[in-house]
Amino acid sequence: MGRYESPEYRVKEKEGAFELREYQEFHVVKYKENEDPMNSGGFQTLFRYISKNNEKVAKISMTVPVIEKKEEEVYTMAFVVPKEHLHDIPLPKDKRLSIEKTEEGYYTTITYSGVSNSRIEKEQEDRLKNWIEEKGWEITGDARMAYYNPPFTPGFFRKNEIWIPVKLLK
Repeated sequence: MGRYESPEYRVKEKEGAFELREYQEFHVVKYKENEDPMNSGGFQTLFRYISKNNEKVAKISMTVPVIEKKEEEVYTMAFVVPKEHLHDIPLPKDKRLSIEKTEEGYYTTITYSGVSNSRIEKEQEDRLKNWIEEKGWEITGDARMAYYNPPFTPGFFRKNEIWIPVKLLK
């Protein structure tokens, strides 16, 4: 994880596995499909993009985390664009990919290890939502799953997070 670039943020508050982070603006290349990106080739499509399948035929460094989100019936998977490409992001050739800006702002996160699945993600998301409610913050968007390790990493070494954007009311 240390050798891969991640979006920049400052930890504003920490309680155990929970954090309130202030993220700087960052860009992602996003895959969008009507089925789970892990089953529909989303990761491979994104990987081909960073492996020169873009309009500049540019090799782009891998970053972490891989970010997934389900918006109604649409699934997305995204790679963070490295800072070195921010002022000239290579456009994707694949029509299922788009470049999007993530605005700066506050995100609450919960970090957990192991192999993630929908049941575990729901439990962790519920824990995070309870913490947000205790703090009196307002949820401003959908939860995102953030995965930091390749699939061949043994479960107990994996780092996963759930991110939920919030507005601070107190």
